[in-house]
Amino acid sequence: VAVLDTGVDASHPDLQGQLLLPGWNANNLNEDTADVHGHGTMVTGVVAALSNNNTGVTSIAWNARILPVRVSLQSGSAYASRIARGLNWAADNGADVANISYAVTSSSTVQNAANNMRSKGGIVCISAGNDGDELSMSPHPAIITVSATNSNDALVGWSNYGPVIDLAAPGTGIYTTTRGGGYTSVSGTSFSSPVTAATAALIMAADPTLSPAEVETILMENSADLGSPGQDIYFGHGRVDAAAAVAAALGVPGEDP
Repeated sequence: VAVLDTGVDASHPDLQGQLLLPGWNANNLNEDTADVHGHGTMVTGVVAALSNNNTGVTSIAWNARILPVRVSLQSGSAYASRIARGLNWAADNGADVANISYAVTSSSTVQNAANNMRSKGGIVCISAGNDGDELSMSPHPAIITVSATNSNDALVGWSNYGPVIDLAAPGTGIYTTTRGGGYTSVSGTSFSSPVTAATAALIMAADPTLSPAEVETILMENSADLGSPGQDIYFGHGRVDAAAAVAAALGVPGEDP
């Protein structure tokens, strides 16, 4: 899983051995992927922190390996051009899934890079953003845009929404790794997106023969339908259900209602 973010703390005890290093720095065009802000280490922990080790947190796809791609400035912000550059690099270097915790679905530059990723068999997940706004854009076929839900399966008030939303995922009170070896609870679509990316990685691990379209279909058809029946502007196809999605990928029959 390629994490396009502020870098990652490779020395964190719950991330050691989980990273495919060196990754790449899309700003400086080198292999320096140290976390300059902290955001990237938190996102990475959601996807693939070591688990069942009596330490810290558990992640969703703990057998996945992370390809760190730093796209941000020191401030943590990032230009769409750098994100696209990093995404193209990840696609060209074998990433199966890419997570982008920046609200850049509308960027044509990022869309072109996502098309490249998809042409090579990859999945791209992008956060919807945290402004509480209705986004007018349509879904992009090479991008899964993710809104955030709370523990009551309701859309969080600050989560963006709109017809662009493909899926929703938990985005409040997510306990994860922090730069410097610690842990914290975080909230934002920055964390609902990696929940979705990690679930995509689990589906692909369950059946490596699946195409990107088939992975997306499994994700969406096995999500929990919230809000209005069927697809809607708040939850897309529904809230991600990792257990149901993996069972479907494995061909395991679901339980009767």
